[in-house]
Amino acid sequence: PGFHVNVTFDNPQIAQRICSEITTMFMEQNSRDIDAQGTQTTEFFAQQVDQAKLNLDEQDAKLADFKKKNMGSLPDQEQANLGLLTGMNGQLDAITQAVNRAQQDKVMNESLLSSQLATWKAVKGGDTPSETLDQQLTALQDQLSVLQSRYTADHPDVIKTKNQIEQLKKRMNESPKGGSTPVNAQANGIEPPQIQQLRARIRQNDLGVADLVKRQGQIQSQISVLQGRIQSTPAVEQQFKELTRNYQSAVDFYNDLLKRHDQAKIGRDLNRQQEGEQFRVLDAPSLPMTPSFPKKTLFAGTGLGGGLALGLAILYLLAFLDSSIHTERDVELCMKLPVLAMVPTVSPAGRMPTKSTDKALELSQTRA
Repeated sequence: PGFHVNVTFDNPQIAQRICSEITTMFMEQNSRDIDAQGTQTTEFFAQQVDQAKLNLDEQDAKLADFKKKNMGSLPDQEQANLGLLTGMNGQLDAITQAVNRAQQDKVMNESLLSSQLATWKAVKGGDTPSETLDQQLTALQDQLSVLQSRYTADHPDVIKTKNQIEQLKKRMNESPKGGSTPVNAQANGIEPPQIQQLRARIRQNDLGVADLVKRQGQIQSQISVLQGRIQSTPAVEQQFKELTRNYQSAVDFYNDLLKRHDQAKIGRDLNRQQEGEQFRVLDAPSLPMTPSFPKKTLFAGTGLGGGLALGLAILYLLAFLDSSIHTERDVELCMKLPVLAMVPTVSPAGRMPTKSTDKALELSQTRA
């Protein structure tokens, strides 16, 4: 697409200069228009990029706040929560078993303490009832059986219980039947070391049970939290997908606007560096050698055609207005009588006959 610039003037040099000036004005105005259009486009995309950046920051803040509020309940943390829940249930089972064992140990130690206290009181009173020693031996043997079912033979509690059984058997063998054996250490009113150890073990059992129960409550609380997170995961996942979708849309829109802004800026810079390349002069104004008006050939051809047409019209008019008779047909049409004979024109002697088409006709007619 393009257009032509024609200038008609009586001076060819001035006409050429006027055409050059007009062409230059067109090119300069086109360059200004392209630059202004590129600047407006760049500014428009810059504003759109700023608005998209604000929207993106808002969506990013919403997504970060949602992750912060729902930490632990996010969709990508569901498997981790299930694994933690499984581990917590295993720990709870282990602690529950440990609590039961500790309570059983406490009951056993309390039973041994009761037996030891009964024996010590009997010995303190001067009697050593064999039934009390037998009960104490039975209790120690029961405790040993329980410990052996739980621990190996090298466990300190197993070894200690075996030593206590051996010592008790020695006491039973050494104590006389039916008599009294005063013992200075037991007559003082001070509890034997075995009783003190049992009391210390019972206190230790109490502390151990309390600590295990505390840990059991903590694990149960953690299990409840994990179960709540797992149950809320579907609703959180739906909200998270919506926020993620909005955030991704904002990111795509921002990147698209940023790309367009860069393209518009590059296009504006290219237009500034390549002025006139979008609007070029294909043919520079030339100095005319012949006038553009009047065109002699056109005028001559028009005059010749007009004269020829006018001559033909005049001939047609003359022939239409001519009422003379020239041919036999004219005679028959005019007089409505048949032609019997034609008398040619006779020239005088010494004169050449003319080539006139007019003929003098003398007609005679007889009716039959």
